Amino acid sequence: MVEQWTENPCVPGSIPGGTTNPNRNIRVFCFLILIQMHYLYILYSKLSQKFYIGETNNINERVIKHNNHSYSNSFTKIANDWEIVLTFNCTDRDEALYLERFIKRMKSKNFNNKIINDPSILKDILSKRI
Repeated sequence: MVEQWTENPCVPGSIPGGTTNPNRNIRVFCFLILIQMHYLYILYSKLSQKFYIGETNNINERVIKHNNHSYSNSFTKIANDWEIVLTFNCTDRDEALYLERFIKRMKSKNFNNKIINDPSILKDILSKRI
């Protein structure tokens, strides 16, 4: 009898792409689905000449929401031309929130521009995190 594999890669016994070791690949694939990447982002509006710093797991959706004023009490309602000037991959939401708070506490356009020009500064900030 020939075994039939299901299409769902997270169901035990399914095999995506005809791999030779289905159990290992399924576990890795399912683990990656459970981990949701998080990002720190900086937006810039030419109209208001302001930056906005935030964190999300879906950057494109978040920018659309900011430009459509989906967040009624948000700072971003001052403009509708927000553009992404920086995205930075974080290992989790806590890391993204830490960087967001750090940058917002600086309250500096110069600092924002430094980060945009050299994102490795963010790695340095995280390496000194206690």
